[in-house]
Amino acid sequence: MSGDRRAVRGEHGLSAVELLPRLKREGCNLLVSGAVSETTANRASQLLLGSADIERKRVLVRTEKTGPVDGLLPPGVSADDRDVRVVQYRPCPEDADPLASLARRVAEAVTALDSLSPPLVGGELRLVVTSLESILADHDVLAIEQFLRCVTDAVSGVRGMGHYRYADSRAGLSSLPTERLFDAFVDLRDTPDAGQRLSIPSRQSTDWLDL
Repeated sequence: MSGDRRAVRGEHGLSAVELLPRLKREGCNLLVSGAVSETTANRASQLLLGSADIERKRVLVRTEKTGPVDGLLPPGVSADDRDVRVVQYRPCPEDADPLASLARRVAEAVTALDSLSPPLVGGELRLVVTSLESILADHDVLAIEQFLRCVTDAVSGVRGMGHYRYADSRAGLSSLPTERLFDAFVDLRDTPDAGQRLSIPSRQSTDWLDL
């Protein structure tokens, strides 16, 4: 799993910019955070989920109860496409551990896409968990950490690229071991222009890049 930051291990001295191609090629798990507009957050997700012109398998893990999904997807990609899976979080009283159930369904979706011919190659699977704050409101830290470990394991197992959205500063996740759960961090901003920057623990961050 990315808990040991295996995607960047052994690359001492390289900056985040220099490591970005390797993260894309070999797969990684990214925490995407920032109190930004839905437009900015969705644009970042569209870029991370990859262009419709390139072969990708996509998994959308919907942790909100309502809302359209196509706004999260890149132009030209639909939730009904054969290479797209939407996994909706639907807790019910009969389910003793709804987050564990969600993690299992996510892993099953990844396995199903990997079983298509040809098998997945590095960076081909793209996954998004749409709202960490939605599950933070209903579950304790241990349950959320276990959920994230299961999902990041599934992504790392096929050398995919997963991103996990949190609509606030990542300082709000201080109770979670984020540097063990994620390989790198993407910060978002709305002003002065919509932008993003990548940071990797113990390495220099990128400059702000336009979205």
